[in-house]
Amino acid sequence: MSQEIPVDVLILGGGIQGVTLMRELIPEYSVILVDDEFGDAESLHFHGYFSSGWNAANPQAAEIYRCAAQRWHKELATSGVNSRITDFHAALTPDFLKTVKDNWARAAITFEEVELPEIFDPDDLPANRRFRFPGDLIFDGAAAYRSISEPLRKQIYPGRLASFQLGGAGIERVTLDMDGRSCEVKPELVISACGAGNAEVIRHLGVAEEQIQNAQLVRPLHMLLARGPNIPPVSAFLIDLVVMYHPLEGGEGLWILTLNPEVPKFNAGVVDMSIPPEIENDLLCATFERLSSAMVAFEAWAQGCQWSVYAGWKTDAPGPDGDPLVQLDYPTPYQLDDFGVQNFLAVWPNHWGLAANVADDAASWVRSKLKSCHPQPGADSGLSPGSGVGHSIENKWQSDKLNWLCWEDFARKVGYHR
Repeated sequence: MSQEIPVDVLILGGGIQGVTLMRELIPEYSVILVDDEFGDAESLHFHGYFSSGWNAANPQAAEIYRCAAQRWHKELATSGVNSRITDFHAALTPDFLKTVKDNWARAAITFEEVELPEIFDPDDLPANRRFRFPGDLIFDGAAAYRSISEPLRKQIYPGRLASFQLGGAGIERVTLDMDGRSCEVKPELVISACGAGNAEVIRHLGVAEEQIQNAQLVRPLHMLLARGPNIPPVSAFLIDLVVMYHPLEGGEGLWILTLNPEVPKFNAGVVDMSIPPEIENDLLCATFERLSSAMVAFEAWAQGCQWSVYAGWKTDAPGPDGDPLVQLDYPTPYQLDDFGVQNFLAVWPNHWGLAANVADDAASWVRSKLKSCHPQPGADSGLSPGSGVGHSIENKWQSDKLNWLCWEDFARKVGYHR
């Protein structure tokens, strides 16, 4: 395609960050959003939980989380998405409480010190205190994603970045691969919101390899799944294990179990998001060990469930000192960086729930740089029909490609035995 398409803002990446940013900009600016894996974004690997800030080691980060949780609760309620499927309980160690509890009052985080639901036995866990956090959100991530992306789908196009043409201190033209056809776009500003894919975009800027390596950190996130009619409608954090409940059809429920390793394995630089992390059976066995120590009659309960697993990617930008933002010990739990290019910005939210905060800051950057110059590209621009039209959006845990096994077969497969 030889036609050059002028546009105010080109957004790369169609996950929750890209569509939230697009929604913020599109009343004022012409915007094209390009994504080559719409419907399989990193944000759809997500288990559907957002903290109200109780786990933040920095009081400012705790307040950002609390305000973001309140904001999403209101928005999702307006969209008809239940953001509090269950209460959220936590069993926290004394050492962890020393780093976070003073921030709860400073950040106005609501909490109650109450016992865990009866399904759990806290006495078999390491020393802990038990809390309930009424402001935490538990929701269907795909339903939330659909509620935001649906009105924008005609402006979301299938394609990927092929190259940047740089001139002076900025990007002059962008070549996109649109399902095998070349498309030239002349944007005033470019924003990369590709999660783990940001590093590959930055490489096209020609920046030093060291900058690419230092730009982001990506870690595998294992989602161990249990489903059946006997899944308790309970969500919790048990020392280091996240237990997330979702209702399913036919009277069944789902638990998504995610163990936080003591030392997460981070990969730096470019990561191919289309290749999932390898399943680590040792981590799955450690997950079972923690759950079995926390549950009453674990083995009998487990035999009544079907089991599966998938692994996805979780992207974090390093904070000012190089430590991952996931630790929440920096004031701002997200990162924006222009890499010295005047009309480019890459954004990394620490969490799905911070997408609106990042969109606010990125939109402020756009408004500081630009008054709208171009109309929204129409059908005569030569762009392919929006990739969102008619495209199914589902959570990874809803996929019909998951291989569900009975307890005995799954435990044997991963090498778990007591």
